[in-house]
Parts: sequence; C-alpha cells; structure tokens
Amino acid sequence: MESKTILLVCTAGITTGLLVKNIQKLIEEEEKDYHIYSAPAIIVESIIKEQKIDALLMGPQSQYEISRLEELLNYKKVPYRLIDNEDYEILNAQAIYNKLKTML
Repeated sequence: MESKTILLVCTAGITTGLLVKNIQKLIEEEEKDYHIYSAPAIIVESIIKEQKIDALLMGPQSQYEISRLEELLNYKKVPYRLIDNEDYEILNAQAIYNKLKTML
C-alpha cells in the first residue's frame, strides 16, 4: 500500500496538534500507512508546492485560506476539506478521520 501524506492547516496550532495526535492513534489502529501533521496557514502554500500532499484538512478558523490556495490545490490535484466546526471544537477525531478516508 502506498504511503499517504495528510496535512492539517491551522492558525495557532494547539487544537490541530491535539487532533493530529488523536487521528494518528486511529491510523495506527487501522495499520494504515498515513503520515499526518499540521502546519500554520502562513507556510502551507510553500509546503503544497514542495511536497506531495494526498489530502488537506483545514481548521474552521483558517477558512479564509481556501480562496487563496484553491487554485494551487486544484492544480496539484490535492483533495481538501474544511473541518466541521462542531467536530473541531469537540476534537471529534473519529468523525474527522472518517471524512478524511473518503478523500483518500
């Protein structure tokens, strides 16, 4: 199975860091070859240009970044989705992971 790289975009990083940790546990339980990490919105454009990203999840507070990055994401064929506000606020890693799997 081919390894997949998943990027979570955030502004501050605290909540997203917790989500990454919780989603990583779910990935390990399913024995998937996924690498998941988070990065601040300010550097995401260069990451997308320089690395192969298989899916991008965006924290609700970074919604404004979609319009700035949409053309590049479409050009690089990176599926992306805004994390639902409720799932983000309660750190519902399972719901976010389920939606992520449909993207991959």
